[in-house]
Amino acid sequence: MSQSYGNISKVNKDIDKLLESIISTTGKWYENVDKDTSDFLDAVENLVKQGKEVNSVTIADILEDEYNVKITAVSVRTWLKEVRKK
Repeated sequence: MSQSYGNISKVNKDIDKLLESIISTTGKWYENVDKDTSDFLDAVENLVKQGKEVNSVTIADILEDEYNVKITAVSVRTWLKEVRKK
């Protein structure tokens, strides 16, 4: 029985660690990314400010494939609208 209690404790620690990882400081996904991802988003933002058209689906795919950020194209489009307003 004591062995199963040890497993429960391990599971609880894993859940605590996972819960800590999902807490964000703001509600905006792009403000909660690491530096590499932020650098990529800054580069995209610069393209948009230069008047270039960018594809939100492709950006979402790159974010997932290269930076392990799973975000929808709709969320990327919403971010791009904010970028264009700046």
